[in-house]
Formats: sequence, structure tokens, C-alpha cells
Amino acid sequence: MFTRKNISLALLFILIALGPALISMANGLMGVELMGTDDKAQTVITEVNTGYVRWIEPLWVPPGKTVETLLFVFQAAIGAGFIFLYIMRKRGRR
Repeated sequence: MFTRKNISLALLFILIALGPALISMANGLMGVELMGTDDKAQTVITEVNTGYVRWIEPLWVPPGKTVETLLFVFQAAIGAGFIFLYIMRKRGRR
């Protein structure tokens, strides 16, 4: 059950998962509020054209950044699940 390959893959997974946090800690970026590309784009558009008016308003705005992050993670997990399902089905046909 615990073969060298499984242990190596588990360590690689942990390194990939914790890598960004370790790098940000090393660079002193902990506690810095990060902006997404939507926030940055909105800032740039407002700087370039102060009279800009949105064409359409969002149907629903998440109540907080935490909910927005959780929805994004949920969306990514669903996408990864579909990719995994596709790969496994292709592999099973061989």
C-alpha cells in the first residue's frame, strides 16, 4: 500500500500545495491583501476613463470575499473532476 511511488507522489502533492504559501512567507507577502484580475481591470478602466458606465450589472454579487473565493474553488474542483473523468474514461477504453 505505501510504496515508494505513492509516498513520492504524496510528498510532491504537499510541496505543490504548500509551495505558494512558503514562497509568499519567504518574500514577506503574508497578510497582504491580494487583488484578482477583475479588481485590477476595474481599477485600470476607472483610471483610463473616469466616465465609464457598465453595460450590464451582475445578476448576483456574493456577500463577501470569502464566499466569492469558495465559489471559485468549487468551480475549479468541478472542472478538475470533469477533466479527471475524461482522462479515466479514455484510459479505460484502451
